[in-house]
Amino acid sequence: AGANFGLLGTHDTYVLSKKPVIAVCAVRTGSGKSQTSRAIAEIYRKHGLRVVGIRHAMPYGNLLKQTCQRFASADDFKKHHTTIEEEEEYQPWIDHGFVVYAGFDYKEIVRQAEKEADVLIFDGGNNDIPFLKPDLLVVVADPHRPGHELTYYPGHVNFLLADVIVINKVDSAPAAAVKLVEQHARQYNQKAPVIRARSDVIVEHPE
Repeated sequence: AGANFGLLGTHDTYVLSKKPVIAVCAVRTGSGKSQTSRAIAEIYRKHGLRVVGIRHAMPYGNLLKQTCQRFASADDFKKHHTTIEEEEEYQPWIDHGFVVYAGFDYKEIVRQAEKEADVLIFDGGNNDIPFLKPDLLVVVADPHRPGHELTYYPGHVNFLLADVIVINKVDSAPAAAVKLVEQHARQYNQKAPVIRARSDVIVEHPE
């Protein structure tokens, strides 16, 4: 059909915002970036700031009708005809009392989210680079998969660009693996402070 494809860099893909943007991305999917996004959002809210989440693109339906989606309650799931995969990502934001935007047209999403936010938190997806140009880029690494921060694209790009690197799941990963990921962080991104984080497993009815 005449389409061309290319691997675009951040300067070609960033959407700019008038509000401060903290982006949380990862070196691999499943590293724990969404829980990190919400933890950062909680910190800003405790300081009296209005925080709005912007989720990495998730729409699976009619994209022309899903250009800009706002989720503030479970009723919005019916309004936007979301799938269970989409709800899985939006529900925790709503449960924590935050509004989260998603959809297809990120310029429009940013314009709408800016109207009700002091700070925007971009909740990344997979290991993709952020859609919004961040004022602070937090990148989550997974010590259960040590070395992947160097060998997966574009996760490695995130690793190189990070302003802060969070090594997650240190409570369950082997100490040697945590040490290796931290060694790679010091080697490939000397400017980024490294934070070790737990990732507790919480079950509603553990019995």
